[in-house]
Amino acid sequence: MTTYAKKTCWLIGAIFFFILGVIGIILPVIPQIPFLIIAFFCLSKGAPKVHHWIRTRNFYRKYVLKFERKCTQVAVQHPFLQRIARHFHH
Repeated sequence: MTTYAKKTCWLIGAIFFFILGVIGIILPVIPQIPFLIIAFFCLSKGAPKVHHWIRTRNFYRKYVLKFERKCTQVAVQHPFLQRIARHFHH
């Protein structure tokens, strides 16, 4: 699969999950936060410039980076989590 095709698939996934997140905001039965998190993850994989922009925001550095470091420390201790972390971490 070419790089362009991979980016396109990630962007389509981002749009799909974003739409599900918006539907979750409108309909309280559907959870919105997990879908929006997945949408931003897909967007960061499909658009490196957006990924860089997100990582340079103060909110990301203040809250998400601390959580990411803790998750990485836990992942180092478990072989299965190590494989997952290598797959998803840039």
